[in-house]
Amino acid sequence: MKKKIIFVVTWSLAAYFFYEFFKTADFERTWKEIENARSGWLVVSVLFNLSILLVWTSLWNVLVPKNIFVPFSKLFQANSFMSTSCNTLPFPGGHTVGLILLARLAKLKHSVALSMLALDQMMEGIVKVVVLTLAASFSPLPEQMRQGITVFIVLIVIFSTFMFYAAYKIPKVGYKDEEVSPSLLFKVRKFVSQWAGHLEMLKDYRIFSTGLFMALIMMALQALGIWAAQKSLGQELPFWTTILVMAALNLATILPLTPGNFGVYEATAFLIYKFSGLSPEMALSLAFLQHICFLIPMAGTGWVVLLAQSLNLLDGKYEGQSKPD
Repeated sequence: MKKKIIFVVTWSLAAYFFYEFFKTADFERTWKEIENARSGWLVVSVLFNLSILLVWTSLWNVLVPKNIFVPFSKLFQANSFMSTSCNTLPFPGGHTVGLILLARLAKLKHSVALSMLALDQMMEGIVKVVVLTLAASFSPLPEQMRQGITVFIVLIVIFSTFMFYAAYKIPKVGYKDEEVSPSLLFKVRKFVSQWAGHLEMLKDYRIFSTGLFMALIMMALQALGIWAAQKSLGQELPFWTTILVMAALNLATILPLTPGNFGVYEATAFLIYKFSGLSPEMALSLAFLQHICFLIPMAGTGWVVLLAQSLNLLDGKYEGQSKPD
């Protein structure tokens, strides 16, 4: 029953965004713009967004503690499934799935998996602060967006400070401190201690810099995906517009309120494109196309990987049945 209520609420939110923000657009003209989109540039946009998953998996590979080996293929499976979940489920469903998958597919302890996801979010948050600051320096922004940027920067500073404090200051809990029947408080202290102990990359500036660089590449690929979608409709927009659109989208979709951010994503891109001087029809066309080009790899790759795994299991089953006794 609760799932049905959540489903109805989230899709009602998506419907609200579609109605409230796009009622000024002529949908017939919008559809004609979409039909005239050049498929080659749309494919390029999809490929740029697909590349994000590969770089993202490489970032996870950097975040795995030095004394633990996890095959890249396992990390990619977990990453693609988490990406699909993040672009299908409302917050925090996707990140919960990612934590479970890292523990099961990559055979990592929950404390290790949680530290990796925390570091991942920290890297991404720092780079988003850079992008948002860059966007604010290029153009005057709506007051609501400026306030949102300020709040986000404060939250990232607090979160990053806590992460560095945890890496350097949280003491280790030794097994000699453990009682025969450890209390719940002790178990919590032990888990937090283990989690903090896996934040070792924050003590190595080279690994930390590599992680930030990879997160920056992911942002650049996302910007290129947006730019390619703009090119598909023949739009030659200033580069700051692309940065502004990406910054606004990253700010608006931090906490997914609707499945795949449907409605929220389109409304945000639509408002920024209108703010940049485009017609409602062109703004809506761009918002819709670039979201589809983003969702195809980011939400679809997990399903493709799952299908490939299912086919491999079936092949193995049939081969086993066909072997002579």
